[in-house]
Amino acid sequence: MVKKKGKIPSLLTGSSGSPNKTVAKRKRGCKRCGEEIANGEVCYEVPKPGGFSSNKTFCRSCFKEILEQTQKDLDILKEDFEIEL
Repeated sequence: MVKKKGKIPSLLTGSSGSPNKTVAKRKRGCKRCGEEIANGEVCYEVPKPGGFSSNKTFCRSCFKEILEQTQKDLDILKEDFEIEL
């Protein structure tokens, strides 16, 4: 048996890091719909690919849609490879 190196990678994190739930410390806009995210409102930060220091910020509604689409994509991959979890 081949010894595997490191922790198991995730398709969600890649090399950029994991998405984070956060509270806005200032007014900002959602990168998907453009709606204002007010100071103190819950939002989600997703690291940009390539290790850049900034993040894409999404409102709760858009992030929910992103999660749903991600789940659909994962379900298709599981079906394609006939993986049972």
